[in-house]
Amino acid sequence: MSRANYYSDKPARPDPTPIDDLLGTIVERAGASPDLGVAKLVKSWDSVVSERWRERSRPIGVRDQTLLVEVPEGADASLLRYDSADLIRRISKKFGPDLVRAVRFRVEGDARGGKP
Repeated sequence: MSRANYYSDKPARPDPTPIDDLLGTIVERAGASPDLGVAKLVKSWDSVVSERWRERSRPIGVRDQTLLVEVPEGADASLLRYDSADLIRRISKKFGPDLVRAVRFRVEGDARGGKP
């Protein structure tokens, strides 16, 4: 029979892992990662997109791998449309290739996605 060793010169345990970090891992493993990926994309939008996008857009969500982005005016949508491929590359690099494959624009105040 061995005795318990209460004294140890091992370093102290690391700080506990925050619950949201653990839940994110658990949810990803359970197969709900697309929704989690969208939430992470929206939360980290400013660090993912270029300055041009940061100034003129706000992510709304993703449906069927299409990112919906809200812009103040139709002219902003026209300008940003040219940078859509670069945005998709940035998102793929950070969140994987299956989250976003297309970008659609909606002008602020127009819930249908068309012109005001």
